[in-house]
Amino acid sequence: MSTLYKFPNFNIEVRDELALSKPELETFFQSGEKVACSTTVAPFDLVLGLDSEDRFSLHWNKAGEKKPIVYELDFIRQIRKLRSFPAPKQGAFNQALGNKTKTVLDTTGGWGGDAMLMAAQGYTVTILERNPLMALLLSDAFAHLKRYVDTVHSPLRVPVVKFLNAIDALSGLAAQVDCVYVDPMFPPKKKKSAATNKQMQLLQWMVGEDEDASRLVQQAITHGAKRICVKRPDYAEPLFRKSDQQFSSKLVHYDVYFAN
Repeated sequence: MSTLYKFPNFNIEVRDELALSKPELETFFQSGEKVACSTTVAPFDLVLGLDSEDRFSLHWNKAGEKKPIVYELDFIRQIRKLRSFPAPKQGAFNQALGNKTKTVLDTTGGWGGDAMLMAAQGYTVTILERNPLMALLLSDAFAHLKRYVDTVHSPLRVPVVKFLNAIDALSGLAAQVDCVYVDPMFPPKKKKSAATNKQMQLLQWMVGEDEDASRLVQQAITHGAKRICVKRPDYAEPLFRKSDQQFSSKLVHYDVYFAN
């Protein structure tokens, strides 16, 4: 037997091996409707299980694909590739974060790529993720990384993940960090372009278009954020008003806003 959870955008089968009676797991699924089901039901959109190293793995039964697409987050592999710590800071990304920034609040966790880069560069990062499944995957991946970091006595500060809606949480957190980082879902291009990678396809399918992203920036300003960095594709207009500063790279630009 498995357990089926129904969410607004997808249905997910949670395998019994995960012992979902644990309070820390139930917390992530409390926003989904729990429905009894059996393994004879047609394939679920998503299946959450454990890999050979007891990490969460996610299988997406995407329409048109012969086999499920498997997603795993392995930040340990990334850290092992580091030649030195902290990793070099350079380019538009770090210019936008600010030379004096030490603490960052990542309000749109996603797959954790930017947060992991920040941590590798020596920043102290807190991630806010409102999608329960993404929060669960991130928390598990960073928990494994924390155990590894403690074992090898690395100075890296592993990002902390909080299952919170950033718009609601900013009132108590925005003024406590040096920079609030916002990386909402990119809008589609008007002209045809190369296919979006499968990680982003799944994220877009699960979480939608981030239609309240501009409100997120407004909330950060309202609640006293010292610096707000918004990541945008090169073809998109500013998410909010005209930025106070802008730093550009090949495919994206970063709009920076300061507290009033």
